[in-house]
Amino acid sequence: MEKEAENPITTELVKNNVTDAVLKNIKTKYLPLKINGIEDKEGYDTVHKARIVCRDLRVLTEKLCKKGREDATKIQKAWIQKEKEVVAEISEVEQHLKKQEDVIDAEIEARKIRAERLLKLPGRKEQMKGLEDYILDIKGEVTDESILNLNDDQWNGVIVVAQGAKLAEQQKAIDDAKETARMNLVAARQNSLYQIAGATMMMRHGIKTFYKGDISITEEEIATLENEAWNIRFAEIVNAKGETPKPPELNYTVHHFDKPIISEEKTLEVIGNKYEDISDDEKLFNYASSLEKVEWPGLKSKEATETFNKAQEKLNEAISILRQ
Repeated sequence: MEKEAENPITTELVKNNVTDAVLKNIKTKYLPLKINGIEDKEGYDTVHKARIVCRDLRVLTEKLCKKGREDATKIQKAWIQKEKEVVAEISEVEQHLKKQEDVIDAEIEARKIRAERLLKLPGRKEQMKGLEDYILDIKGEVTDESILNLNDDQWNGVIVVAQGAKLAEQQKAIDDAKETARMNLVAARQNSLYQIAGATMMMRHGIKTFYKGDISITEEEIATLENEAWNIRFAEIVNAKGETPKPPELNYTVHHFDKPIISEEKTLEVIGNKYEDISDDEKLFNYASSLEKVEWPGLKSKEATETFNKAQEKLNEAISILRQ
């Protein structure tokens, strides 16, 4: 430390006997000290006194150094304060100038982006062909400007959504056409069962089933049989023999009426009240038979077919009630 005597900090410490020699002495003298157990009172006292010497030397050093840097701390704070004041003045002007630059930089970037998108505009218009009615992400009319306002990711998203919407609509049209055709086929086949085969419809466990003699066919089979299989099955129903079963839930028997049930041929004759001498039960039965002879109107639309099928179900229920 003597070599640094010209240093004002070292000089102040030396004046107060904080020297290299002192530091070396306390290390040499005190570091070897040890207390040999709780009974070593003399050793404890020696260590305690040595620690007090070290404490006093430390406190003196801290006091000297703190006092020595007070002026430096004041100067540091003054520099910091002045820095803040000057920087604030400069920053006000700098930010004003930066805003001017930012406006121009933004305009340059916008023109660059617009130029790039103008090059892509023809390609984007080509992508739009056939999708104009499905573009949902561009509000209002689809103009060049509305297209140019979108970046690549946004534009690709618009096209993907539009393509999906178009495909969904096309698929719905296909599905609707298939469903309409299926419903028309089912209605036409059911009508054939009523008018040509003379089958009777009954609801069994919630399933619509047509009976003729000892042969039956469910509505699901009517809807799913291929034409060749249907033709074979229909021919079997037309030629079916035996007695058509009656729904037990209606308590319907062939002996329910006061008079024997008249034949299908006679049923057709009594339509229009040509015979006045038959019973009311027979008239109701004959009326039900006439309802079964209503021809399929050859509907084409899905909506009309749905309406017809709903009405047909109600009509079938009415026929069952009339024949009770």
